[in-house]
Parts: sequence; C-alpha cells; structure tokens
Amino acid sequence: MRRRISLPIKLFMIVFAFVLSCIILISQLSYRYVQKEIRTNDIFYTNQILDKVDQYLTVNFSSFQTIMFSVETSVKANINTTEVIKKQLRELYELNSNYVSDIYLINSDLSILGGSMPTRIFDEPLSDRKPLFDAADKNRRTTFVSDPYKSKYSGWTVTMVRYLNGTPTPMAIAVDLDLNAIEETLFKINKKEQMNLALITTSGKIIAGFSENRGPLSIQDHTFAIGDMSAEQILDTTGTSLQLHTKDGLPVSILKKPTEKFNWFLISMNDESRLEAALSRLENYYLGLLVAGLILSLFISFFIAKYIRNPLYALKTTMKRVEQGDLTTTVIIKRNDEFGDLSRAFDRMLQQIVELIRRAELHNELERKLEIQVLQSQINPHFLYNTLGSISNVIRLGQIEKVDVVIGSLISLLEYGIADAAEKVSLRQELRNVSDYIKIQNIRYNRHFDLVEQIEDGLLDFPVFRMLLQPIVENSIFHGYNGGGIEGSITIHAYREGSFVIIEVIDQGEGIPADRIPHILKEDPNNPEVKRKRIGLNNIHGRIRLHYGEQFGLQIISKPQEITSVRAVFPVGSFKGDA
Repeated sequence: MRRRISLPIKLFMIVFAFVLSCIILISQLSYRYVQKEIRTNDIFYTNQILDKVDQYLTVNFSSFQTIMFSVETSVKANINTTEVIKKQLRELYELNSNYVSDIYLINSDLSILGGSMPTRIFDEPLSDRKPLFDAADKNRRTTFVSDPYKSKYSGWTVTMVRYLNGTPTPMAIAVDLDLNAIEETLFKINKKEQMNLALITTSGKIIAGFSENRGPLSIQDHTFAIGDMSAEQILDTTGTSLQLHTKDGLPVSILKKPTEKFNWFLISMNDESRLEAALSRLENYYLGLLVAGLILSLFISFFIAKYIRNPLYALKTTMKRVEQGDLTTTVIIKRNDEFGDLSRAFDRMLQQIVELIRRAELHNELERKLEIQVLQSQINPHFLYNTLGSISNVIRLGQIEKVDVVIGSLISLLEYGIADAAEKVSLRQELRNVSDYIKIQNIRYNRHFDLVEQIEDGLLDFPVFRMLLQPIVENSIFHGYNGGGIEGSITIHAYREGSFVIIEVIDQGEGIPADRIPHILKEDPNNPEVKRKRIGLNNIHGRIRLHYGEQFGLQIISKPQEITSVRAVFPVGSFKGDA
C-alpha cells in the first residue's frame, strides 16, 4: 500500500517548489534578458560605427567622382595642349594627395599621361594597365572600380577608371586610391572603440584593415579565414551577424555590412572572450541569487505550511462530510482573516444550498401541478363549448342521425383531453384525436374539411405532447378557413429531415399576413386566443422549446390566399424512449 503523504508536507512541498520555481524563472529570464541586451547593444553600437565608416567612404566616392569630372573637363578644354593637361593633373593630385595615390590618363597603347613623380618616371606602356583600360572601354557610361592589386608606383591600391568620351584618341581617366589613408582611419577606430575593422571585396580580398592586430585571424595573400571558415564563406552566409570560433576555440562575433557606393563589405570582428567573461561574472551573481532564493523558499514554505495547516484541515473535513451528503455540518474557524471569512461563507453556502434544494423541489412540483391545471382549464371548457354548440346546430337543423357521431367524438375528445397533460402520446393517438375533432367541426359548420395524413413509415409511434395537433388544426379552421366560412383540406405531414422530425399541418386557406407571423409565437396577454382561453401556438412552441431546447419549436410559413404551413420540429433522438 502506497504511503499517504500528509497535507502539511504536501503544502510545504508545493509552496517550496512554487517559490523556488518563481525565483529560478525570474533569475533565468533576467539573465537571458541582460545577456540579450548586452549583445543587442554591442551589435547596435558596432552597426553605428560601420554606418559612419560607410558614410566616410561615400564622401570619398563623391570626391573621386568630382576629381574625374574635373579631369574630364580639363582634358576636353585642352585636348591639344599636353603640358597644360599634365600640369592640371599634377595640381589635382597634390590637392587630393591625402587620400589619392595617383591621378593620370591611360592611353590606348597603355602608356599614361600625367600623374605623380613615380608615375611620370614609369610612364612606359605596362600590360598591368590593360584590364583597367578594357574595363573603362566596356563600361563607358559608368565608373569602374577595380579589385585591389599591387601597383608598381602606387603600391597596394584600388583604381577607379572612367572612359573619356569625346576625345580624338581613346583614353581613360584613372585615380589610384590611397588605401593606407583608409587603413589608418580604420586603425584609429580600432584603437578608440576596441574593434577590429576591415574593408574587403565580394571575393574576400582585404582592401584595408586587419593588419596591425590580426588576433584570431589567419591572413594569407590578402585574404583571411576564421577557424575553418574562409572569407568568401563568411560573406555567403545569410544575415548580417554570426558567431564563430577560431582554431584555438576562442569565440568571435562577426558583423558585415555592404557599402553604399562601392561593391565592398565592411567587416567587424570582435573577440567575445571579454563579453563571455562579463557574462560569466553575471552567472556567478545569479547563482548566488539562486542559493539565496533556495533558503528563502524553505523559510516561506515552512511558515505558510504551519500557518494554514489547521484551517485547511478543518475545511477539508467539513467538505468531506458535505460530499457524503451531510448538509447540516458547519465549519468553526475562529480567525479574523480570509480563512475565517471562508468558513463563514462556506456555512452560509451550505444553508443556501439546503434552502435552494427545498425550494427547487417545491417549485418543480408546483410547476407541474400548475401546468396540468392550466392546460385542463384551457382545454376542457373550450372543447365542451364547441362540441355542445355543434350538437345544438345538428338538432336545430333536424339532422338527428349525426347526433351519435357528435356524441361519440365528444366522448373521445373528453377522454383524451382530461388525461395527464404532461404525459406524452404517440402520433397515432394525436391523429385519432384530430380526426374526432374534424368530425365535430364538419357537422358543426356543415362543411367538409378533408383530413389528409402523409406519415413517413415508422413515425406513427413517434412520441409527441398531448394536444399538440388539435390546436394547430383548430387554428387552420378558425383563421385559415374563416371559422368555417370556406372549406378545404387539412394535411398532416410527418417526416424526417436530417437529425430532425418535422410534423407539418398545411391548409389552403386565407393565410397569415407576413407582419403578423413574428408575433404569433410570442407570449402576449392581449392575444385573442389567450382571452378565449385557447391553447395558442405560442403555448405549443414554448412547451417544445422548454423540453428539447431553443433550436426546436414551431415554424410558420404562409403565402396569403395560397397556403399556410405550421411545422413542429423535434429531435430524432426523442424517438428513443423519451415518451
């Protein structure tokens, strides 16, 4: 047999687990949040730096474009004066020597015109200039930016070339960028912001940066790798940030950003060891917090278990008695707190439950008796009045042979009407009662109301309320056929439709105006049927809905002067022993 754990121990364990879980959850969420915020702020700050570097490059790009425009204007203005062009090229170079290594013109024979002093010395045709000239010739309407390469007179550089249109001989403007100046700018940022920045091409070539402090980098032939991941693989990854590890297992974070004007990338590489050291200190802080939370949880759990053990036990004992059916028990907890209020409220609830049970029993019995009394008071006087009127008409007209028919039908109606109104009957019995009623009305009004029965197989034994059809048929004669003023057929059609059983009473009388239909099924004390003590359609509608649910009841469809249909809708399930 499994050992039963006492309530105080259970309570202690629950409270302890709850408090400790809350502390652990809060600690973990706080740690994750702080960790996320540190990383987010670091990424945001790094992106801000990258944006500023990109702005710096954009400004330089605009300056280079201005230089090329100035060269183009000068050449076209002095196309036949070579010395003037050389002088202006030299002046432009000296003016922009802070970030330009050289400015010159490339002729179609790959010789040059102008430029810095070394350029003028080595101005003989060089095959290294052919890719530059060909690229300018191919892209005559745009400025072409070369990949970084080793120039004989500019060193490690990138050349911007633009084809010079409108000149007698083909030539291109070339501007060699001073990558040392760009690299010095990046190094200043590296030192100030403790970052490691670089400018690289889409193929992974380092344009500037990553030189003074390689850190975890592996640099070879002006490209780099981090761990087993090459520069091209880093650029091919989706997203702007990624976490990597060096071959020594050191964590690094990489941020990459494409430049706006050049087809280059800005790369930021940060050593994560400092960040992880800070997070490690943060973890130690949270571990201490968890230990303190554990001790606090033990203390709180013990105090709460001790404080509420007795009142909970008293409540449990009383509830057990109530569960066993003893509604006379009481809870006695003399405390001026929530447990005292709970015990007094529980006692009042028990008293109210006892009173409600007593009232419900009285109410159900009274409701049943009132229903039978009301139905009988509605049914019997009405039938007697109509039937006696019919007998009087037969005798007055001298049709003595019809008296037996009327009396026989009257006896059947009385026997049927005085039975228990709450008892259900079969549809067959209801049809027999309606047939007796029609016989009396045919004799009373000296008319022929033909009763047509269209009953689907198996529905004659369907359970219905007593006096369900007779009030509907009466309504057809009284309203549809103008109280016997005209005659016609009354069809009773019973059929299944999905999960419903529909019993329909159809006449071809005068019909019901459309604006009157919504009010017929509502309880209205001014309704003429109520004043005449009839069983109104609203009475039948209410009984069906009360017994089976709001989705059931009566439906009225009428086309004036053509047809009126009153449908009683029941659930198919009521056919299974519900009578």
